[in-house]
Amino acid sequence: MADATHHEGGHHSNTVSLLGREITVEGGIYTVVFGALAVLTVIEVVSAEFLKGAIHDAPSAAATLQAIKAILLLGIAIIKSSLVIWFYMHLREEKPLIAIVILLPLLVASLSIMFLLAIPPLGYSI
Repeated sequence: MADATHHEGGHHSNTVSLLGREITVEGGIYTVVFGALAVLTVIEVVSAEFLKGAIHDAPSAAATLQAIKAILLLGIAIIKSSLVIWFYMHLREEKPLIAIVILLPLLVASLSIMFLLAIPPLGYSI
């Protein structure tokens, strides 16, 4: 069996440097990332359905549960998109300036979404 540590230019590898540590994974890091994305997707679907049922069963706590649901699903979506960008789009191999150029608008968009979630559904009454 051939050694699968490097494939054309070293892009596909069993070893990845993460937070200053070298991590080696049999089967390839992309397989592990794919598995993590699959697990996070299942968690998204199950938690959304669970919270949907909880909101239906407890209308008095609907606003709080909606906020929890939105924050949870946004958090999982950010983690999933970060994994895709970091590994599949090879952002980890780019210069830090490119990471800043990509992540700064993401931060602004996230803060904007959180601000909009804080506004009551019927708006503010004066």
